[in-house]
Amino acid sequence: MYKLYKENPWSYQIISLSLRQKTLKPINMAKVFTVSNVKGGVGKTTICSLLATYLTEQGITVSVLDADLQESLKRHRERDMESYPDTDPEWELERLDMEDDAEVRTIMKSVKELDGVVLIDCPGTLNDDNLQFVYGAADGAIVPISYDDDTIDATSLFVTVFRKLSNVPMLFVPNRINKSEGTKAEREQREETEKALNSIGKVMPAIKQTVAVKRYNTLFALDLQQRIAVGSTFEAIQREMNL
Repeated sequence: MYKLYKENPWSYQIISLSLRQKTLKPINMAKVFTVSNVKGGVGKTTICSLLATYLTEQGITVSVLDADLQESLKRHRERDMESYPDTDPEWELERLDMEDDAEVRTIMKSVKELDGVVLIDCPGTLNDDNLQFVYGAADGAIVPISYDDDTIDATSLFVTVFRKLSNVPMLFVPNRINKSEGTKAEREQREETEKALNSIGKVMPAIKQTVAVKRYNTLFALDLQQRIAVGSTFEAIQREMNL
């Protein structure tokens, strides 16, 4: 094991991760899903964490790779562990250094050896050649969106680039949405946007704007308000994932 770590520390981490997973059943090929969009502020990290917790509660083994340059999820987990040091995480989290070409290639080749589901919290950029290996290994893409013009434009760019690298299913997740607000023109634009996205992938039920979603924790089960906020969305994602 030491030799493996010395030659390729990330291969060692993937093997260690599989050993730490909370299941005794034989390891199957993992299903890999990116949580990605080029637009910042759409809630990629929040959705990734909440979805990991939700799937774990459904009895699915979940591992998460934090590939975001800001390391937001990794730092959130560290803060949670400092606050609750005696709590064991329900799902495993590892950092994926997108600036290390060899590491990215090695991990994305090895990640299928894990069990259950692997979620990858992706960076909000397209200016990274290593994304081709991340997107290429994915079985599907979860794409958080909102309906403002800037996010629609950015999502269109993201879809164009993603489709050049992968033809896997794309699940669009409207996030922080209040459908009762907006002018008639804005509501019509929203309907047109969903129609266009459904021609590319599939639009999931929206996650409503609520503080319950913002106060997510990477250690604990979803509370009642969080379940209400994300339940129908994540149920739809689970169905589309065939889990």
